[in-house]
Amino acid sequence: MAKIESYTSDLTDIEWEIVRPLLPVKGKLGRPPRYERRLMLNAIFYITRTGCPWRDLPHDFPKWRLVYYYFAKWQQQGVWEKINNALRDRVRLAHGKKKPPRLRPLTAKALRWLASPESVASMQARRFWGESDTSWSTPWD
Repeated sequence: MAKIESYTSDLTDIEWEIVRPLLPVKGKLGRPPRYERRLMLNAIFYITRTGCPWRDLPHDFPKWRLVYYYFAKWQQQGVWEKINNALRDRVRLAHGKKKPPRLRPLTAKALRWLASPESVASMQARRFWGESDTSWSTPWD
């Protein structure tokens, strides 16, 4: 059997063992997934490494719509942030630095509120043109 060549963006076995526990596990209900999570990650990393459009994903990966579905789903679930935080902490510890301290619960709650769409909408609703400190008139008016 011929060995399939890997892309430079593919996860190594060591990298996969680090990232695998951070991915959401499949549910007990429903049909089993057709493709492995590692293949989905490899496809997403291929897109980010090469910068190619989703539709130009090579044919040895799953269909681009399915890959994008997993990318968006994991983004919504906060998986990318969790992976980034875990890898950052791992690098910091490897270089002899301390883990950054966790935010206090009230601070974290306030930051979540400020980043929410409801907060942004309410801040934009309070902003009026008349209250702006910037004058948009020109000196020759």
